[in-house]
Amino acid sequence: MKKPSPNEREALLISLLMQLFTGEITEGQLLRTLRKDLLNMSQTEYAALVKVSRRTLSDTERDTGSQSLAVLNAIFRPFGLKAGLLPRNPALMKKLLAEDTAPDSTR
Repeated sequence: MKKPSPNEREALLISLLMQLFTGEITEGQLLRTLRKDLLNMSQTEYAALVKVSRRTLSDTERDTGSQSLAVLNAIFRPFGLKAGLLPRNPALMKKLLAEDTAPDSTR
């Protein structure tokens, strides 16, 4: 499998984040796709990279367990991401995203 270019990596990351923010995918699905498609790494390899157990990584990808913010931040750090607060309501998230991308002369 060929490694994606920096532009392809960024486009994939943005696309996946938009899917996450609109509720189309879960955090676990995001992580699994990034691990496989961007890094082409097995769970064992990636778990060693981020210094968590393979079981913790597997649980995170399956959206099970209750990982701490520190663990989530460690797991997502290689992708330039960190855990944070998002609206649970998809309609509110879409409105927030629309306002963030709308032209605004007061910024």
